[in-house]
Amino acid sequence: MGVRARVPRATASGLVLALAVGVAGTTGISTALAVDPAATVTLSGSLRDSAGSPLLGIRLVIAEEQSADGGLAGYEVVTARDGTFRLDVQPWGSIAAPARITIRTAPDTTVHVLAARCSRTVAVSVADTRDVMLEDPAARPAALDLVAATTVLGEVCGTLATAKPDAARPPAAVTPPPTETGPALEPASTDRHAAALVVGFATGLFATILFVLPRPRRRRD
Repeated sequence: MGVRARVPRATASGLVLALAVGVAGTTGISTALAVDPAATVTLSGSLRDSAGSPLLGIRLVIAEEQSADGGLAGYEVVTARDGTFRLDVQPWGSIAAPARITIRTAPDTTVHVLAARCSRTVAVSVADTRDVMLEDPAARPAALDLVAATTVLGEVCGTLATAKPDAARPPAAVTPPPTETGPALEPASTDRHAAALVVGFATGLFATILFVLPRPRRRRD
């Protein structure tokens, strides 16, 4: 739906209406003035990024300017799921005096793009201006192909995490690994072995001497 601002034609229409009312008042004739709205033509197009992917849900602000008498009309349209848009505009512009169509995005236009496990916030910018000749059906453009400039503003990716413990269930008891609590085994001392050998050798030697020496004979009376 468009809003027109046509200063020269609005002034002329006001003068015609004032003249008609004055004539009706002097002649006593009551007349009804009806102004038929100007016919419109359909303008369609599509919006994509530099990779060719359609951009959906983007609000476009469209200005139509007629150079002949300074007519100006403004429109807004939102792109569909496939990136296309369609609206009715004024049939302005001829081969001798083309009209001008300017298409821009609203300020701070962003979209969220999901890629794998990441979500990206992307800024979308459109600034397209072109001359059109809508008065001549043969010269009307079939569709306006718009390519938006996109800039990645931020990216958030998901990460793997352990499940949150259930508060109703107590944590499982953890059994510590077995440990040796007894005294540590120490290697036998070599000094103790040497002392035992010496004592044993001396004892054996003494017993051998006692066994070998002759015993004294007892004297008979």
